[in-house]
Amino acid sequence: MHRKKYAPDILGEIKDVFDEIEERGDLLPKSELQEAITYLRNEWNAVVDIFNYGDTYLDNNIVERMNRYISLSRKNSLFFGSHKGAERGAILYTIALTCRMHKVNLFEYLTDVINRTAEWQPNTPLEKYRELLPDRWEKANG
Repeated sequence: MHRKKYAPDILGEIKDVFDEIEERGDLLPKSELQEAITYLRNEWNAVVDIFNYGDTYLDNNIVERMNRYISLSRKNSLFFGSHKGAERGAILYTIALTCRMHKVNLFEYLTDVINRTAEWQPNTPLEKYRELLPDRWEKANG
């Protein structure tokens, strides 16, 4: 509600400022300010959309906090043993952090997913696996 009420005026002011800067005509094409304005123009519709949809976060603090866990794990990552081991570790970190982000108990999630998929055939459609991703997962009954 606040976004729709206040954002259009503020966004309009921001757009007016960078229009005025461009209209001055004194910016060099490769200057940092010109590059920033060009970037903003190219992304303007995405910026406006952030304020049209209430499910879009205005910051990326959640992701930044999640990245902190990955940074802390770098030392341990030296001992994965191989490139394939590192890939598997990255997948596991991703699943663990996605569970955390969606408030899913990692142990319950992994136990349930392993038990469910153990009996699946090798040609099981990918969509069936996608339904088990942490953001879609619902614990099996029983």
